[in-house]
Amino acid sequence: MNSNPVSLKAIASPPSVDCLPTAAGVRAVHVSQRLASLFAALLLVACGGQDNDAAAPALTIYSPAPPAIMLHDHNVELGAALSACAVENEVTPMALPQSINTINTLDADEKPFHLPIVTTIDFLPAIKKAGPDWHAYDAANADLKFVSSLYDVAVGVLVFDPSIRSPEDLKGKRIGAPPRPSAVRVYTEALLRDGWGILDDVEIVDIRPPDLSAAIDENRIDATTWSLMSKTNDGFKPMMPSLLKRSEATWLPVDASVVNAINEKNEFEIAMTMTPLPDESGSLALLSFKQALAAWEATPADTVAVILSCIETSSPGSTALPANVETMASWPGLSAAETHAAALQFYARRGVNVD
Repeated sequence: MNSNPVSLKAIASPPSVDCLPTAAGVRAVHVSQRLASLFAALLLVACGGQDNDAAAPALTIYSPAPPAIMLHDHNVELGAALSACAVENEVTPMALPQSINTINTLDADEKPFHLPIVTTIDFLPAIKKAGPDWHAYDAANADLKFVSSLYDVAVGVLVFDPSIRSPEDLKGKRIGAPPRPSAVRVYTEALLRDGWGILDDVEIVDIRPPDLSAAIDENRIDATTWSLMSKTNDGFKPMMPSLLKRSEATWLPVDASVVNAINEKNEFEIAMTMTPLPDESGSLALLSFKQALAAWEATPADTVAVILSCIETSSPGSTALPANVETMASWPGLSAAETHAAALQFYARRGVNVD
């Protein structure tokens, strides 16, 4: 295992042109592609015999990130892109697994239009009713289906003690992490327990972002996993830049053996993500904490088709939406059975197969 630390010093109706995003950098050809793609999706509605005169129900999209952090901003950007495509929607902050448990209490005619944003830590456990009892799903959700990846998030252990140079050095140390229940907390414990085998030798301190700086200054924690970085079209952006500006801030990188060990011992599947170093001297391997839009088997095909076409054509002017169709379909261990039928058709028509 490479344990050398890396320092961070250094739709129901066709949209008009007026409703399309006008973000800088979106050229006229993108508008044409956007219209063509959306009209193709709407043609699918007509070919499927849907009633185009009926108003499409508004979507509710559940953002698992708290409103005050950057990841929720990314999810709001998805909602804005859909609105620009004339897809009425509301983005509601609600953590996992609460969002999926809540959706399952809705009437059968409402549920298909309530779409959760999921993480790699939650997607398969939600389908299988797996995971720890403190991060539990009320039922197995075999009807939960992948639609599109949205953005990647890098997760790892950021240390503030110069004596910590490897995972072994964390023994006896205090790691600040989100309180249970939390997907990042699931990730934290999986890394320490299954990836590095040191969970019983460290102290996890429940803490929230506003309290991190004081906790570090007062020597109440030695490291944290709150140091999330989201991968945007402008590069990786830290959720808490102030942490990375500390002269003593150092990442403990992971490698393939850590990822494989975590995957072998859990019901979810994760991957690594390579994060460029600030001084451009190389890359840092951290854990990938991807986010995706999911739907339900009963979510109408035309609804999914319009969403996908909108994401595809919104990317040029977007900060956090996927850069291309290949990225949209990229998800660790994804199978066709876990993917919405309309999404499979969308990707296949563009030459992208979901294994």
